[in-house]
Amino acid sequence: MDKQLRAEIVGEVRQAMAEAFELYGERWVTAEELCKQISCITKSWIRTYGHILPREQVIVTDSDNVPHHTGWCYPLHKILRMMESGQMKGLRM
Repeated sequence: MDKQLRAEIVGEVRQAMAEAFELYGERWVTAEELCKQISCITKSWIRTYGHILPREQVIVTDSDNVPHHTGWCYPLHKILRMMESGQMKGLRM
């Protein structure tokens, strides 16, 4: 096995492991917890730019057709991986 093939295999395995960790070990956190975990992301940054980060909100409609919303939650591991890979530098509004 030559060095290039070995490097490609290691890269593929590393990417597959990171994706599996994101999928099965993802930790969904509030904006406040995200700020604690990633100190360069502040509450004011979240208020201004939080909508461009990956996030989810649960919406439940009750029997009277009234929707009830939770707060936003953010995938911590995915955002950390975005920072590590440099994707955070290219975010656009």
